[in-house]
Amino acid sequence: MRYRTGCAVFWGLTRAEEQAHLVALGAFSVGPVKQVEVEDMDYTYGDASLICNDAITLSSNRASEKLAVSFAMAQSSKLDVFEERVEETIRETKHVPQNLAATGSIQYSQSDISKLIGRLFIERSDVNLNSDMLDEPDFFWEDDEYEPLYKKVMKYLSVDNRVQILNTRLDILRELLDVLSQQLAHQHDTKLEMIVIWLIVAEVAVQVVWNILIKDILGFFPHSDTD
Repeated sequence: MRYRTGCAVFWGLTRAEEQAHLVALGAFSVGPVKQVEVEDMDYTYGDASLICNDAITLSSNRASEKLAVSFAMAQSSKLDVFEERVEETIRETKHVPQNLAATGSIQYSQSDISKLIGRLFIERSDVNLNSDMLDEPDFFWEDDEYEPLYKKVMKYLSVDNRVQILNTRLDILRELLDVLSQQLAHQHDTKLEMIVIWLIVAEVAVQVVWNILIKDILGFFPHSDTD
């Protein structure tokens, strides 16, 4: 089963068969991501549907029951990709607050900070707006028999909690970037103030040289007498 989020869920296939299907699907992909996340679970059949210890028990061989589980696993796998992308951003910026605390300055430019802020905005939009991460599939509007199983798997995979944690981490990163942006603005203002100060010093020096050294001491421009 494949989903528009870029996830595919296979039941009872070998690795070679799964890979063959993925290669075939790749021809129709748009904007493929670099990260590849794989979740494996064993499954069997029993009297009631349940999930425990990374094993799924199905009560039937019906496609709709497997589809309910597949929806949850696809959403969890997509969330894995977002989590890895945010973790990568955290690794890239981990040294920034440490350097700021140690040296009082940062190495990023305003353009770099703006790019990171835009990157975080995209991540948040993908998680909360564009990916249907927490939306219940439309499939259950027409057939809700296995909706409880879908919710059970979603809870087992901690999708809701993981999304909240991911948003919290994005909030912390945004706060860090806001601090860096303010620090850069402060450094820029300080540089401008120093430039103004040195311009004033230069102007005073020129006036001193002109009025005292050149005019008065050397007398290159004597004062004219008036009647």
